[in-house]
Amino acid sequence: MAGIKQPIQDILAKLATIQVTNQMGVTAPLYSRVWNDQVKREKRGEAQAYPRPAAFLEIIHSPQFAELGFGFASADVGWKIHLVHEFMDAEDGTMDQDLTIFDLRDQVVAALSLYYPTACGPLVKVSEGQDYDHDNIYEYIIDFVCNFIDSKGSPYDPATGKYIDTTPPTGLAVNFTEDTSMPDNPGTPPESNQTTFQPNLQFKIPKQ
Repeated sequence: MAGIKQPIQDILAKLATIQVTNQMGVTAPLYSRVWNDQVKREKRGEAQAYPRPAAFLEIIHSPQFAELGFGFASADVGWKIHLVHEFMDAEDGTMDQDLTIFDLRDQVVAALSLYYPTACGPLVKVSEGQDYDHDNIYEYIIDFVCNFIDSKGSPYDPATGKYIDTTPPTGLAVNFTEDTSMPDNPGTPPESNQTTFQPNLQFKIPKQ
């Protein structure tokens, strides 16, 4: 159970597991933050410089939520990853051509594809786009989508403090027998395997 903040933090943390080489030639975690139009704001002198390469996370549209019941709501949420990379020249005669950004793109796609943030289904890549008019700062964009269930409108969300999870001391056990005999061979003696299963039951009860 979660609100939208937790999956945002999960995706940022997942991006930060990617190791990159920064401008100083040092291997470090990918700099990952929530998107606030940092590229344009930095060029206008309105934002502080940040390490590059970097990944910025944006929710790309207002999700249309469907009520599931008991205050739970579900929506397909789109996530836009802005990859920002600084590149001058490969010094191999290919001036104005940046292929290094595609290495970073591959790392991000590998890290996020089919990743399950909290309260979400798996992330699936749906589109991506290159930067066709860039200087030394290149912005590559990758869009993902996943289903998200918001529990913050439900009284059953643990943060409300209205209900607690409890395991009843039932001592319940289920015994079942699997028949492994061969019906096509009448001379085969009957065989069986017996198994005992103890289910882990939990209930929500009002908090006193």
